[in-house]
Parts: sequence; structure tokens; C-alpha cells
Amino acid sequence: MLNVRMNVLDRAAAAISPSWGMKRMAARATLSAASALTSSPTSPDGGRIGGQGGYKGGHTNRRQTRGWFARPRSANADTLGNQKTVIGRARDAAMNMPLATAAIERPVTFTVGTGLMAIPDLKADELGISADEARTLGAQIAADFDNYMSSTDPDAARTATGYDQQEIVLRGVLESGDILGVRVMPQNQIGRYHETAWKLYEADRVVSPANHDEGARVDGTGNVVAGGVEVDDFTAPIAYHVLKSPPNGFNGVAIGRTPDDTVRLDAWGEKSELPTCVHVMTVKRPEQFRGASVLAPVLEILQQVSTLTEAEAFAAVLTSMVAIIYKSKSGNPMPEPDYGTDRMVDAAEGWQTAATDAGARASDLPMEVGSTWEIEHDDEVEMKSPGRPNPAFEPFFKALANQIAAAVEVPYEVLMLAFNASYSASRGALEVFYQTVRKRRDWLAAHWCTPVYRAWLYEQVAKGRYRMPGFLTNRTLRERWSNVRFRGDGKISLDPGREANALEVHEAHAWKTGAEITAELTGGDYDANVERRAGEHRRFVDAGLPIPNQQGGGSAPATDQPQQTEVPA
Repeated sequence: MLNVRMNVLDRAAAAISPSWGMKRMAARATLSAASALTSSPTSPDGGRIGGQGGYKGGHTNRRQTRGWFARPRSANADTLGNQKTVIGRARDAAMNMPLATAAIERPVTFTVGTGLMAIPDLKADELGISADEARTLGAQIAADFDNYMSSTDPDAARTATGYDQQEIVLRGVLESGDILGVRVMPQNQIGRYHETAWKLYEADRVVSPANHDEGARVDGTGNVVAGGVEVDDFTAPIAYHVLKSPPNGFNGVAIGRTPDDTVRLDAWGEKSELPTCVHVMTVKRPEQFRGASVLAPVLEILQQVSTLTEAEAFAAVLTSMVAIIYKSKSGNPMPEPDYGTDRMVDAAEGWQTAATDAGARASDLPMEVGSTWEIEHDDEVEMKSPGRPNPAFEPFFKALANQIAAAVEVPYEVLMLAFNASYSASRGALEVFYQTVRKRRDWLAAHWCTPVYRAWLYEQVAKGRYRMPGFLTNRTLRERWSNVRFRGDGKISLDPGREANALEVHEAHAWKTGAEITAELTGGDYDANVERRAGEHRRFVDAGLPIPNQQGGGSAPATDQPQQTEVPA
């Protein structure tokens, strides 16, 4: 419905001639109707869409953003465009820049630590076994898998244990963006007890076939291949293309690409339905085939910090030196200082001459403590010092390091291992970092540890070492038999006494369970601890020793009677 109202001119025309005013109103109504039929699309609220938009960050006519050229691209276009350069620079930074090294090693140490241990989670009611059978079998599997992971059997190269591989995998993801693990069965290796092993390939080994256009369909299968990852119509990986040898060779010499320099590895085993290849990376965007180094957003600032640090370190070295300015009015050159190094070097090399053994060139000035020089009457010697380093270096360095710490999700205090602030500030930094560690630990368990565990368990069942009905024939039962969770090291405690009192309150009010507290503090197993403590308690009682956890701090005499604790009303 059109709403045409009279304006000032309409009222003036109607006052002079009513018929003239009616014609103006009719003409205006006709014009409004025609304009409505030909208007541009509107937004849901009725307003027209166009112009620069409301966000100033998207405006192109502002001086602050005039030189900022950016356009939306796919995840693969952003990741694969300069992947080799980013990987190379990230690795170089991790090797040669202390801040980058800390940004990589700190998450690895806190996340993996001594290793993520498997805790089988067998639900007796779902598997048709008793609770005691589930507990016994779970303990046996956990012990056997720990023995497997503590050996070098999980590594096809037999140079790292299974727990070492967890560290290598996480470091490869953080440093290079991703890493590929290939399941192999090296049956011809002497002394191997478990056949299931994993061959790890770094990110630069996973590449598309030679002369292949990234994102195009590969000949033979017709599947899309980008960054060495071959996917189906749902962009799910079905195969990986891996270089047969390192891209720079084993001696560091660059090798040119050839048509047959890659091998195609299926992602899944058809018979076992187990993953043949485990591609570990952090996915941040839909349809992302490859990962990016955690250092990628901060490589530029890392380079600047490294340059600044080197300059300040050199300035500090210069400060420790003494500069001498020799002013000669007679025009004679300054005698050459003799630091005694020639004699020492000559003696070490065994070709000391008689002249140097005599030790004196008349033009040399010996640089010794308390020495006295005689110079020309009109000559002068002036001592100069280049001055101290920039006093503003430390706060500026800390400001840049804070930006890097925020980007890599490692608080500055943890990144620099500098707990110089108050207890609350240091505890807050550790708690914030622990949230990242817990998230990354769950991620590593899901994307690497669980596939390794399930592949190992499949071998054990296939060889008859465990009796698990339906494991090899029923997918649902296999999932239930394969349920597992992983436990890592505990948190750092800055004030164990204060934190223990707080955890005691949490447990008393059922805010946390004993199992949760044990896992948080030490990464241990609460049920196993209870059994061990019961045995310790019995041994203390049998030996007539005071009970350590009894009221009185262990000073009370031992007794077979249960301890009585008064509960306040």
C-alpha cells in the first residue's frame, strides 16, 4: 500500500485550484508506484544494501586502511600459497631464535611431558562381562600397552619410543604445521615383538605429484589433489602423496622433481578398516587440507626481535671493551700493541721463531696489567668507551614478547619461565596455560594416540593375546572394546600446601572427585593409588608404625581399629 502525503507545494496548489491539487496528488501516486516496481533489492528490514558498510575496517577511502589490500580466499589458497617458505622459516626460527624455540618447546614439554598413558575404558554392561573382568582386563591392557610404548617397537626406524613419538608428532605440528604417520608392519626386523609400527614423514615430504596443478583432479583416479592430499567429493582424505626421499636429499643438496618421485599411500586399510595414514594437523577452517605452523603469524616479529637482540648483545660487548685514540703530533704511527697471543699461538703450533722467543719487537707495546708506556713528547692517548646498551631494550623486548606469547597461546611468564610477579599472577598464568595444555592434550589423544592404540589392540586381538568377542566382526563391539582415555602429567604447584587445602574443600563438597584431583595433581590413577595406600597402611600397622595420614601428623600410635573423625555440627 502506497502512502502519498501532501507536501507544501500540494497544499498551495490545492488552495488556489482544488482540481489542480488533485491532479498533482494522482501524478505523485503514479510515480511512487512505478518507483517501487523498479527499486533495487532490499535487506530484510527494508533498508537498501550498498555503500562501504558499517565496519570502518572494510572502508577503502580511509587513510588508515587505504594501503591494506586483502581479499577472501579459500583455506588451501591461504595455506599452500607459500607453504615451503613458511615451513623453512619456522624451522630456522625454532633452531636459531630463543623465543621461537621456547614457543615450540614449552607446549611440547607441558602437553606431552613423560608421555600420555592409555587408560582402557571398558564398560562391563555394554560388553557382557563382569565388572571384575573389565577391571582385570583393562589393567592388563594398560600394562601391556605401556610396555609397547616404552619400547622402540612403535617406531619403524627403531630410534624413538612410543612416548618419544608423541613428542615428535606434536613438535612437528607446531613447527611445520602437520606431520604424517604411516602404519607399517616391519616383520623382518630382528628382535621385534610387536609388528605394528609407524613411519613419520615431515610436512615437506607430503607434496602433490610433479607437474600437478594444485586443486586439480589427478590422472587415474579423478580425485582432487592439493598439497599432496587426495580427497573425495566430501573433501575427506583418501590418499596421500609422499616424496620417496627428502626434498633436499639426505646431504642437503636440492633435488629436482621427476614424474615418479612420489608414492601414493591409501588413507585407510580395506580389510582392517584401520587408518593406514594418520595426518595430524590443527584444522581451523572448512575444507582445509594442510596445517600451518604455530609460528606463522609471528615470523615477521620474531625476525625483528632477533635482530634487535643481536644488536643489543653486540652493544653490550662493545661496552665491555676499551677504545684507545692515539693522537700523534709528530706524524709517527702508533706502535702495534702486543697482547702476547703471537707467542702463545706460535708455541701451540710448534713453529716459534727465535725473534718471537726473544719476545721483543721494538715497535710493540706490551698490553699487561700495570704496564708503563713511553711515547713521544707531543703524542697523546685518549681513552674512549662506546657507552652502555639501550636502557629501553628490556621493556620494548617484553612488549614484543607479550605479543608473541599471546599469539602462540603461551603466557609470557611461562614462555620466559619468569615467575617474578606475585603468587596470584603466576598462578593465573599457569592456570590459563593449563587450559591450553588440556585442550591440546585432548586433541593429541584424539588425532594420534587413539589411532596408535587401536592399531596395536587390533594386532593383539588378531594374534589371540586378548579374548574380545565380536572385535573383528562387529564394528559396534570393536568401538566398545577400543574405548580409551589418556592421562598426562600433573600441573605445576606453586604453593602445594595452600592448593591442597583448596582441593580438600572441593572434594568435600563433591565439586571434584578424587580421580579428577589425582589426575590434575600428578597424572596418576586414583583407584590404583587407593589400592597401594591400603597395602601401605596394612604394612604400617603390621610393623607397629604410626599412621602417616592419621590426625596428629603421624604421631599417633598404630591401631587396627578404624580411625574416628569428629564431624562438626
